[in-house]
Amino acid sequence: MAVLDVVVGRQPIFDQNLSVMGYELLFRSVGAPTAGVMNTAEAGGAHGDLLTAEVLFGSVSIGVDYLVGNKKVFCNASRGVLTGAVPVLLPPERTVVEVLETVVPDDEVLAGCRRLRDEGFSLALDDFSWFEGAEALLELASIVKIDLQITRWADMPELLDRCRGFDVDLLAEKVETTDDLRRCEEFGFDYFQGYLLARPRFVPGRALDPGQLGRLRMAARLLDRECPIAELVDVVRSDPAMTQQLLQLAGIGTARGMRRTVHSVHDALVIVGWRRLQSWVALLLITGKGRTSEEGVTNALMRARMCELAAAPLGGSMSEAAFTAGMLSCFGMLLGQPLVTVLQYLPLDNELRDAILTGGGPLGRLVTDVSDYLLGRPDEATRSGLCDSVMSAAALEALTWAVEMTSVFEEVVRP
Repeated sequence: MAVLDVVVGRQPIFDQNLSVMGYELLFRSVGAPTAGVMNTAEAGGAHGDLLTAEVLFGSVSIGVDYLVGNKKVFCNASRGVLTGAVPVLLPPERTVVEVLETVVPDDEVLAGCRRLRDEGFSLALDDFSWFEGAEALLELASIVKIDLQITRWADMPELLDRCRGFDVDLLAEKVETTDDLRRCEEFGFDYFQGYLLARPRFVPGRALDPGQLGRLRMAARLLDRECPIAELVDVVRSDPAMTQQLLQLAGIGTARGMRRTVHSVHDALVIVGWRRLQSWVALLLITGKGRTSEEGVTNALMRARMCELAAAPLGGSMSEAAFTAGMLSCFGMLLGQPLVTVLQYLPLDNELRDAILTGGGPLGRLVTDVSDYLLGRPDEATRSGLCDSVMSAAALEALTWAVEMTSVFEEVVRP
């Protein structure tokens, strides 16, 4: 089996403060006829479970820390995992095993759930609705996930009251509107998961505050193709925290914690290149003093890096421009503003602006494809002509890089 036969994605799960507490890992087979993201547990019996464990954490040689940082891991499990026929290779103290709603809780499954719990794993009941005999699973579970798309609001109070008779936390999944979130908060859910929270949310009509505007204008100057290198160096050197951050970013190597020693801003320039260094400093300016979430920073870094990696087969100087375009395309999300509003402050050339806002040209097609791919729409990511294996390889490498980079941001920007 090829190393990249499986694409891994992740969807964040938020606590009541809307901070990320964990990620549900999602998998899709490369070249699968079904569109969108699927879980390997749905691939069929033990083979699907084994695929998750061996391919992701064995053949791909990627550790859980590089996928989710220090957060919890949520993974769907079919009958084979629950009964012990397939070993769980994830760290118990970090892993929440999701019992699918399709699994029949017979004696063998219940015994397996007790074993997993005794080994230190947490159990979550996925897409839960009440059924005869549900008590046996609720006594073993730590989390109950309730799908807002299949549970009527009128039925919610009774269902939650019955669940609260057990020692479980309640997680609302498929939170897709602000009204969904408001009602779930009123019902007292402990955790939330859904596109509303995982995708950018804008505040209509909100203006950039003076501090944001000043940093954005400085970022705009640094992203100008004609900005002298000396000017960027002066900006970095004027802020010791930014200098430290930049040197750490430049020193991060490949997976498994490999790092290079970087002694100066000049070293960083040589290692990462002028255009990418500009983008990094611009990102630091925007995120360093604001309230950008860890997830927002990770998403921006992942999109920029995936654009860069996916552009490599297209040749020329596309990679550097792709990193910058990918980063810029996230500035609206980072600042909580429509992207068109943010970009009006940036002196971008027409080609780059068109690529980001309308998806025009080869660069725009690439950025749009990467965006679709990361939002779980790989079947639509076909404009740039890149094959699925190239996109999946870029996505996996970009994710590991972005998670490690974000940990550095969090250490220095928000000590």
